[in-house]
Amino acid sequence: MGEPTTTLNQEAANRTASGPATQAAAPAKPAITPTADSGEGRKLVRNLVALLVVFSAVFLTLYVWSVLERHPRTDDATARANVVGIAPRVAGQILKLNVQDNQAVKEGDVLFEIDPEDYKLVLEKAKADLAALDRQIAQADSTLRRLEPLLPKKFTTAENVDEARTKLTTLQAQREGVVATINLEQLHLSYCKVIAPFSGRVINLNISAGAHVTTGVPVFSLLDTSKWYVIANFREAEVRHMAPGSEAIVYLSSAPNQRFRGKVQGIGWAVKPEGEIDLPAFGVPYVKRELNWVRVAQRFPVRIEVENPDQDLFRMGASAVAIIKGPPAK
Repeated sequence: MGEPTTTLNQEAANRTASGPATQAAAPAKPAITPTADSGEGRKLVRNLVALLVVFSAVFLTLYVWSVLERHPRTDDATARANVVGIAPRVAGQILKLNVQDNQAVKEGDVLFEIDPEDYKLVLEKAKADLAALDRQIAQADSTLRRLEPLLPKKFTTAENVDEARTKLTTLQAQREGVVATINLEQLHLSYCKVIAPFSGRVINLNISAGAHVTTGVPVFSLLDTSKWYVIANFREAEVRHMAPGSEAIVYLSSAPNQRFRGKVQGIGWAVKPEGEIDLPAFGVPYVKRELNWVRVAQRFPVRIEVENPDQDLFRMGASAVAIIKGPPAK
């Protein structure tokens, strides 16, 4: 019994000792370590990407610069239209005011009416003077016709005939003056109705019926909405890329998605320099520079006539952007 037990114990000990030995004899897995070639490859890719970005930025900058050089643009622009002050040609009290501020009117509409009674009275007096002169002329002509046949027969003197002829001539001259007065008073009477000279919108109306108006003094203004243009201030170096007739694109800051065609009507030939006091106040346009302590390029106003304005969008003084497409085609 003792011998088999000893044999079994030895076999178990041998298996236990062979386990670690077998594990120690097993080959170890090799560790993966980064090589120098893979690191240099990634560094090269990064450098190539950086160079590509730099070259792209330079190319894009040069392209944008060339576009701006050939097609100048500016946001220093405003929409403009002609404005006419509505001034009466006769003085008097406003009897009826037919418009309101910002109202659209058509050419020929009566804007307001001035009390015509004073001018009617002057006209009636002139007509009465004319009737009286006509009677005097008829009498003087009759006297002259009666005296002229008597002169050869010595029944009257030459002095009496000359006096009758002079009186008739004087009365006829007076009649021409009275007729001119009648025509003038009729014209004054027609001026009592102030009519719109063109279609547009009433602006700056601050008066009511009953107010007294004076000849030649504007009561309000009328904006001509039939023709719009943009005054764009371009730097002096950009002016050489445009000329009268150059095509342009303009859009308003209030509607940047809507483009309007235009043509350069003219380029300003004079602006008032900073600090200049010799030029008259309203002789040339004044374009303010942005910086006073840095020498900046002077800007000149360029007038661009809009070909397809939207009457609902364009307003006097609205901010705009102007782009010159290039010189006119030859």
